[in-house]
Amino acid sequence: MSNRPIELSIIMPAFNEAEEIQASIRTVDKKMAAMKAVYEIIVVNDGSRDETLTKAQACACGHIQILSYGQNRGKGFAVRHGMLHSKGKYKLFMDVDLSTSLDAIDQFLMSMHEDKYDVLIGNRKNGPGSTGTGQPWHRRFLGTGYIKLSCLCAGTNIKDFTCGFKMFNAKAADIIFTRQRTFDWSFDTELIYIAILHRLRIGEMGVVWKHHHGSTVRPLRDILISLAGLLKIRWHIFKKDYR
Repeated sequence: MSNRPIELSIIMPAFNEAEEIQASIRTVDKKMAAMKAVYEIIVVNDGSRDETLTKAQACACGHIQILSYGQNRGKGFAVRHGMLHSKGKYKLFMDVDLSTSLDAIDQFLMSMHEDKYDVLIGNRKNGPGSTGTGQPWHRRFLGTGYIKLSCLCAGTNIKDFTCGFKMFNAKAADIIFTRQRTFDWSFDTELIYIAILHRLRIGEMGVVWKHHHGSTVRPLRDILISLAGLLKIRWHIFKKDYR
């Protein structure tokens, strides 16, 4: 890799992703190499119980790091762990299933280079082909209701809190992830609230996105978990933990 500073760190949290982890790492690596950027890929194994760690480690090299810990701590913890170990001028976290088109990487970087935003969030409802083809009704219902509650919790009108494709500049990442307290499904809302509290510039950009049927949602359980997560965030707000 080049001796130039790292321009982009890509954090990929992974839990029980043995079937696709290697293909996903190689696809992202190929995309970034074609962009001729200086980059690092950080895969965070979130206590997987399958062969995710072994298969990911087979891809490790100078610019591909594999971080791991034994206990499953949640996607939010994995993202935070990767962010705090990253060195890029810009930092992106994305899902291992690559449900968001990798073309968004170029688009997000171009926008960040213009220095209009500190935080840039993927919007699955506002991009070509971004309707989430094949998404079950309960996922759409849960997502819509959760976004409305998140808007109330965070005091914003952001359209898509939970898109697994978000980019930060290094300053914003340091401010946000050193204050993060929530690691379950609600962590996206917490990140955005912290950004708003610290007057960071937040933008949304439409992304091409496709639902992957391998991901599972249990409606009642996930509704209860998300509501409990938002209540925890409100408690942290009350205690001024994010200042």
